[in-house]
Amino acid sequence: MGSPVRIALIGAGAFVRKAHAPSLLELGDAAQIAAVYSRTRASAEVVADSIPYEVAVHTDLGALLADERIEAVDIVLPIPALPGVVRQALEAGKHVLSEKPIAPTVAEAKALIAHSRSFADRVWMVGENWRYEGAFQAAAAAIRGGRIGRPVFCDVSLQLPIKAEYQGSSWRNAGEFPGGYLLDGGVHHAAGLRAALGEIESVCALTAANREDLPPADTMGAALRFASGVVGTYMVTYAVGSSLGTDAVHIGGTEGSLRVSRGELVVERGGESERQAFNVLISVREELAAFVAAVRDGAAHRNSPEEALQDLAVVEAMLESARTGDLARVERYV
Repeated sequence: MGSPVRIALIGAGAFVRKAHAPSLLELGDAAQIAAVYSRTRASAEVVADSIPYEVAVHTDLGALLADERIEAVDIVLPIPALPGVVRQALEAGKHVLSEKPIAPTVAEAKALIAHSRSFADRVWMVGENWRYEGAFQAAAAAIRGGRIGRPVFCDVSLQLPIKAEYQGSSWRNAGEFPGGYLLDGGVHHAAGLRAALGEIESVCALTAANREDLPPADTMGAALRFASGVVGTYMVTYAVGSSLGTDAVHIGGTEGSLRVSRGELVVERGGESERQAFNVLISVREELAAFVAAVRDGAAHRNSPEEALQDLAVVEAMLESARTGDLARVERYV
């Protein structure tokens, strides 16, 4: 094995502490956390103190990016800040993993991808751990393998009331980017649906605002048409939860059906069902492992910027449909 990839964490928020830093540590000798950046030194030190070896602490992003000993950066910042920091990191010669969504809007994402083509020797991967969720990969394999025959419909029902740990993220509650939580979480759902059923070609949506702290809207219902001819519904709310909710994707086919959630896949056919359980806690680790392998060995991965752009395009089309009251087509980028 070669030397570990030296990675700097750019951001020190809840998801860095809960997922990114621990996942990088789980990669063992493949990766080394070399530095942590935050605008607030105290926040960076909290993350640095959780790492069982010494790491540099930065509050000056330019100084961190100028450090030639750092090969790669893992950017976990507020959505409005992502495009600018991705540009800076690529221009500084770093390999980049940036959290989803790729950008606040499709227009910004397209401009960022165009700019990135000047740095083709750099790996740029957009974090989308749902593409590394075992349940959705298994669902896709079951569908490709004909386990439920030809897919006919899908329905998605998600009740995801916002947890207290994210209420401190003022940028999430300030209405500074289109769609708010509907965009932030919606790209996950688009990625999962696309993995299982292929591309979504048109949508028709409605949104509602129920909580003042979740602007501009917190609930969405949409009709979906896939390129394959599958039709479906997508219902998500961040405002309230119900103990009766299933938080799952149901897909019905000509010879059976399946239900997939992040931790489980159930396939039913001919009156019999088969259940598989999956560990949802390792998907961030798996995508970071893929990033490290891409940096060190040029290995293929699932999280290209174009895939992230397509996820964003699905959600942006739903938001546009809700704004205009019309059916919206989803532009294709992959």
